[in-house]
Amino acid sequence: MNSKWEEVRRSILGEHDPYAGFNPHRYAVDMQGWNSRHLFLSDSIERIRPRIIVEIGVWKGGSTIFMAEKLKQREISAVVIAVDTFLGSWEHYEQAKHFPSLLHQNGYPSLFYTFLTNVVRAGVQQQVIPLPLDSANAAHVIGRKGIRPDIIHIDAGHDFEAVTNDLKLWWPLLAPGGVMIADDYDASGAVWPSVRDAVDRFLGATVHCNFEAIPYKARWGKSA
Repeated sequence: MNSKWEEVRRSILGEHDPYAGFNPHRYAVDMQGWNSRHLFLSDSIERIRPRIIVEIGVWKGGSTIFMAEKLKQREISAVVIAVDTFLGSWEHYEQAKHFPSLLHQNGYPSLFYTFLTNVVRAGVQQQVIPLPLDSANAAHVIGRKGIRPDIIHIDAGHDFEAVTNDLKLWWPLLAPGGVMIADDYDASGAVWPSVRDAVDRFLGATVHCNFEAIPYKARWGKSA
C-alpha cells in the first residue's frame, strides 16, 4: 500500500476507492496522447522526488501514467492527482479525428473509463487518484484540503484565457521549491502561440526561477 496515496485519497474522496469493482477489460487500452513522455516530466521527478503531483488536463492518462510509473520505479511514496472533467474540450468537437475518442454513450462521453482502464492495466492505480472536476473547482478542493503539490503540470485548455486562468489558480498552490510545467509551450510561437503568450505574460508579472523551455513544454520553479 502506498501510504501517500492512501492519505490523499482519504483527504479528497473519504472512504471511496475509485478502482473498487472496476472492470479494466470492458474498455480497450488506448494510450493515444501528445508529449506524454517528455523529459521535463521524468527529470522533475528525479530532481525533486515529489510527494504530490497534480496534472490539470489528463485526456487518456498518457503523461499521468508516465509520471506514476517513474514514481513506482523509484519507490517514491507519492501520488499523481489527475484533474480533468473527462468530457473533452471544444477542440475535440471541432476535430473529427478526435471526436470518436470521447466514446459517447447516449450523448455523454465515457472517456473517464478509458482513463481508468489505462491506469489499471499499467498497474499504477496505487500512484494515481482521479479528480473528475474542472480546473477551478479542483483548485478549490486542493486548496481547501491543504494539499501543496511539489509538481504541477498544466495541460488543459490551449486558448489564452484558459491557460492564464490555470496559471493564476494553481501557482499559489505550488509548494515552495516546487516546479510548474506548461504543456504545448513553443518559444517560436509556431505551435499554440496562445499558450506561449499566456505563459510569458504570467511569468512577466510573477516572481519565479529557473525558467527553461524545450519543445514542447516550459518549466520554472518557485523559490523555497
